Amino acid sequence: MRDDMAKIIVERPRRSDRGTRKGRVKSLGDLPNHEGMRRPHLLRGWGKQLNENLQPLRRYLECQVGRPWDKVYAEIAQNLRADNTVQQHVRDHLKDFVAVTPRRVFGCWWNRPGSGLWHQPLYVDPATGLLCRTANLPEEKARRRAKRHQPQGASTRIELAPDRELRLVKGLWYEVCLTPMPAAEFKACLETQTRPLRPYDPKSPKVEKQVMIHRLVTPAVWDVVAGALVEVGPKTNDPASWRAYRLAHSDRRYATAKRVLNHQELRRHGVQNAVPRD
Repeated sequence: MRDDMAKIIVERPRRSDRGTRKGRVKSLGDLPNHEGMRRPHLLRGWGKQLNENLQPLRRYLECQVGRPWDKVYAEIAQNLRADNTVQQHVRDHLKDFVAVTPRRVFGCWWNRPGSGLWHQPLYVDPATGLLCRTANLPEEKARRRAKRHQPQGASTRIELAPDRELRLVKGLWYEVCLTPMPAAEFKACLETQTRPLRPYDPKSPKVEKQVMIHRLVTPAVWDVVAGALVEVGPKTNDPASWRAYRLAHSDRRYATAKRVLNHQELRRHGVQNAVPRD
């Protein structure tokens, strides 16, 4: 391992001043009398940052495949000390690439869907103690083989009728029944909010104002595919809230029932499950 691996991964200079307006933003009377050297950079967000360029560490670990993990870790510990904050930060990223104690857990969001394996590309073989590639395991090969059988660019939703469609959920095809969203109803209420007296001045004093707000009163509906409640509209009736709501819920329908397709239905619709079934 390189002696300067910690510097390559972590260190990065400040960002440049390109694209910023030159000259004084504030008047001379509003400027502070005393100011440290770091304060302008911290206020503008131009302080030193972590690099997080982990590719050199990944390439080093991939070159050590087939070697005993104890020897590989001994070389890493020799160049990256635990009593140094920067070097310990690099050592903490080892768990992002190597599963030291691999465990097969099926159905968790952090592993590879359909294989039950860990998310790291490398792992330590419990029997031999060697550093191995996760891609060479039979479960990972089966997952990639099933993914290759899926047509490229295939859609995860196939429309059958205005109230019925096929949907791919976690590697399995379902027949989903859809229902239009109910109309969103809002109730006007007078609320007291604390707002700045001058909205465009960050140092403006804040005052309490009586504001008329239209809040959503229609209850949320249960989506069986998402497994969660879905709001029928934004929390408040204003253009900005509706714009954000339409971006998140472009389809004004929610799933009320779902059913897994059998083998005959899969062949009839020309689709295939991505997860191998036992």
